[in-house]
Amino acid sequence: MDENITELISKDQFELDLYEAAVHNLSDLSNELRFNNFAYAMRELSRHVLHRLAPSEGVLKCSWYKNLTQNENGITRVQRAIYATQGGLSDKFVRDTLNIDPSDAHRSLRDAIDRLSRFTHVEKEVFDLSADTVDKLSGEITSAFSGFAAVIQDCRSRIIEGLEEAIHESTVSEVLSDSLPAVDEIATHFSLEEVYVDSAEVTDITHDTIHLLARGTLGVTLQWGSNSDIRRGEGAELDESFPFTCALTCTINDDLSPEDLEVLEDSLMVDTREWYGAEDGEDEYGD
Repeated sequence: MDENITELISKDQFELDLYEAAVHNLSDLSNELRFNNFAYAMRELSRHVLHRLAPSEGVLKCSWYKNLTQNENGITRVQRAIYATQGGLSDKFVRDTLNIDPSDAHRSLRDAIDRLSRFTHVEKEVFDLSADTVDKLSGEITSAFSGFAAVIQDCRSRIIEGLEEAIHESTVSEVLSDSLPAVDEIATHFSLEEVYVDSAEVTDITHDTIHLLARGTLGVTLQWGSNSDIRRGEGAELDESFPFTCALTCTINDDLSPEDLEVLEDSLMVDTREWYGAEDGEDEYGD
């Protein structure tokens, strides 16, 4: 299965299962309908993905939206693909500031979905296709989806590059100003020694806001007992590190100004599960 596609749908188990089932159809060489079944599943997958990434209420609020259909508040597949890629960011900003032109990927996805629709209606000319034809067509479909997924990731990566310094500064400031109760629960006292922001990702782009998640590590010195206890050898100190996450938002504008970056209130989460011996997913972050 294509890595770009699986990354795009990795957070939705139904979409992952549907994609796996679609690909599995191609391996059933004894079934004359194997490509037709693949086409139907992939068309449905595209519908789910586009509606998840580009809800109608979001698309309609974008400054770049124009009704290109005959229906009231009509939305084309290309417009959903545009929203999935850039949300409310203007085409000019995406081209001139992020240096991305996703138009080819959007058109390829539209054409691929149109092509899938042709094969979901079983007629004589699309029944029991040759192995070479199936390989060629499935490759073209997968390539279109993969390119669409790649341009979404590329757009988000360029946004992170533009905000990297501001994300680091905002996250560190939030950590320094927070009381960190999850760490405080472990020892009598603690001192914050280091803050590392390891990575950041764009989790969503709506019509007016970019949502980001920063991940990092806190270096702390844990202390049990008072300073006097430590001097008498009756206390203890231990250097430890804990992973953390912090959510941020940035208002969409024409220059992606770092000044518009804000940390979401109460979003700082410190993961102390390993200290207590908890397995991943066993409980929520302590902070």
